Amino acid sequence: MTNLKNLWNLRIIALIALCGCATGKPIPDRNLIDDPKFANWFNIKGLGAGIDDGKQQGVFPSSRESIGKPVWHIAQWASRYNFADPATTTTTEISRHVFEMRNPSKIFRVDSLNGVVDMGLFASACYDKPRKKNEYWPHLLISTSFTEPRVPDGNCRVINMKKLTLNLDCKLLEFTDKHPAADPSLHAAQFLLHIVVQNLTRDDDGYGDMIWFGVPIFDNRREIITERFSKDKGKPDASGKFIFGMAHEAVRPMETTFFKEGKIVAGENTSPIPTHADLLPWIHYAFQLARKNGFMQTTSFRDLYVSAMNLGWEMPGTYDATMRISKLSLTAEY
Repeated sequence: MTNLKNLWNLRIIALIALCGCATGKPIPDRNLIDDPKFANWFNIKGLGAGIDDGKQQGVFPSSRESIGKPVWHIAQWASRYNFADPATTTTTEISRHVFEMRNPSKIFRVDSLNGVVDMGLFASACYDKPRKKNEYWPHLLISTSFTEPRVPDGNCRVINMKKLTLNLDCKLLEFTDKHPAADPSLHAAQFLLHIVVQNLTRDDDGYGDMIWFGVPIFDNRREIITERFSKDKGKPDASGKFIFGMAHEAVRPMETTFFKEGKIVAGENTSPIPTHADLLPWIHYAFQLARKNGFMQTTSFRDLYVSAMNLGWEMPGTYDATMRISKLSLTAEY
């Protein structure tokens, strides 16, 4: 009887420990971004978009060892000059923690001590003529995963979260309009953050289905960004998945913009624009909106995980621009 009682007590202790409550303390908040300071460097992907397979072609910076394996990737789709090509790209060690890559179409600078990245995309070096409908456009993005899709982390499961708080500061260092007579339906410079909200329940009919969940940062066509949703389309390799974009006022005060008196303001002396929001209620809303519009039909809310993110420039128009990002975190509260 004593042995059975001891075994029962051990089972209870084990269950309490699994719940994160062995000491009576709640499960701690967690930044889902494993390397928020970018200390483990970046894998460089190819140009993709019919030019190459878009897979990893190098590591930045390569001149100094990182602390660990890179979890961040640089995507440079359709941007003409490849960061992995030493014939066109110069890499400079500015200081012990600051490195820069530069070529005719892009600049990428990282400060791994302070967690700061500058991303410059010069679309004027990518286009020979203004983009037409359904043609590719240049990108400069950084991306990272939060969980392994085949064995998903329960901390990334949306239903387990009480809050999911995004923090990010952005400063527009440069913006030049080189697109006369632009068509706003085709031509733009957008700096966007997208989180992949995905069904990762194995053996479920909807496994792998997803929503592109967008957080607005900058769009040269409008000072105030309104809520939007659509099917991902507009280029040959579009995913066809549901895209939802939050409204400006959900992430920052209406008067906090990259514009002054209707004109875009850029430069080192400008103030960073903060983005701060609890994304969790908006993920609930986006999922219901997707279902209402015919997407995610074989997925339940309990199947959803926050699986990855990307952040950076998409330029369907001829613009040259550089954005600085800092103070990036995505914190889950349980």
